[in-house]
Formats: sequence, C-alpha cells, structure tokens
Amino acid sequence: MNKENLEKIFNEDLGSSYFTQLAEVYIKDGDYRRAKKVCNIGLLINPSNNDGKFILAKIEMIRGNGKIAEELLREVLSNDSLYINAMRLLVMHYNSKCIKQVEMIRLVHQILDLLPNDEFALEILKASRKQTSKKPVKRVANRKPTKASAVGGKSKPKPKAIASKPENKKITIDPKMATLTFVDILIKQKQYSQASNVLGMVEKNKSISRTSITQRQGKIKKELAKEN
Repeated sequence: MNKENLEKIFNEDLGSSYFTQLAEVYIKDGDYRRAKKVCNIGLLINPSNNDGKFILAKIEMIRGNGKIAEELLREVLSNDSLYINAMRLLVMHYNSKCIKQVEMIRLVHQILDLLPNDEFALEILKASRKQTSKKPVKRVANRKPTKASAVGGKSKPKPKAIASKPENKKITIDPKMATLTFVDILIKQKQYSQASNVLGMVEKNKSISRTSITQRQGKIKKELAKEN
C-alpha cells in the first residue's frame, strides 16, 4: 500500500492499526518528525501495540535518545518475550555503544535459543569472544622489599600510569540487519565510516528507494570530508 493510501486511512481513522506501516514509510523518507507523531497518536489509541512501540524505539534511537529507546524495547519484550527484532535492536544498541556487554550476550543467547542459526546473533557472539580474548591478563610480580622499606624507611613514590585512550570497537553487522534505520543511528553517533559501509549493504536491496540512499550518501560524504 502506498503512502497516499496509508495517509488517507490514518486521517479517516486515527485508531487504525495501519499507523505502524505509515510510520515506517515516513522513516524510509527520513521524515522522523512525522513518523514519531504518527506513532504517538497511534499508541495513544492503541497503547498495547508492540509494533508501534518498536518503531518509536527506532525513531528515538536514531534521534540519539538511547535511554528512551531502551525503555521502549524492554517494555516490548516484557509484553512479548519472543519479539526477536526488539532483541536485535537492543543488541545493536549495546554493541554500537560498547555498553552492557553481559546483558547483550544474554540477549544474543536468547535469540539463538529461538533461531539457532541466526547469522546476526552468531556474528555478534563471535566478535565478542574475539574482543574478550584480546584483553591482557594482569600479572602481579613478586617484588622483594627494598632496604628502605625493610628498615621502615620511605620508598620512592611510584610514577603514575598514564591511562591509554579506549579503542573504538568496530561494529559487526550481518547484511540481513543492514537497514536505513541502522545507517541513521550510526550517522547520529558520528560513526560515518561505519555508516558508509552499512549503506553499501543497504544499496544492494532493490526495494529501497534510490532517493533515500542518495540522501544519506550525501550527508555521510559531507561529514567524512570534514574529518579529512
């Protein structure tokens, strides 16, 4: 159903369940203001609509409101523990932000319990294991007491260690999860190189409008040029 028909149905009946489809169309057009407005109206009349909450969570995440998005996704999962797309979006959020890794892995295993061969979950798990194996093991050397410390004298103060800058974790994304939504999230997080890579995957999907792709390509190229 095209946008005009969906807008007509929604205007005639604000309580129509088609509000989720209309919001998705607006998201593809990059019109997040209208998408959010449609979701808010639809959820006001249909407060238990999990699809509406999920779409609203995507919008909030794209706009940089990660905490609000996380709350919405948790609400969706509390109502429907089998809502895999909500699990995936939460995993995507945790992975891109490098936060709540224990919770992320729990969700990954939950996805794999439902879909044992899920490529997205397997890739995240694989990347997480690699990251864990790279962490150096701290070893405490057995030091002999110096003469000064042995007789109660003062030892020389140890130089303060300079904290190293945290490395940016590369996001692993399965082609099946390469969507315009994820591209917009990465742009919002100023991860333009990664956004360009994901957009390259999205571009292979012939059902995505060329205008939506070109619009995002222009923004990414502009920001990458600033960095250089």
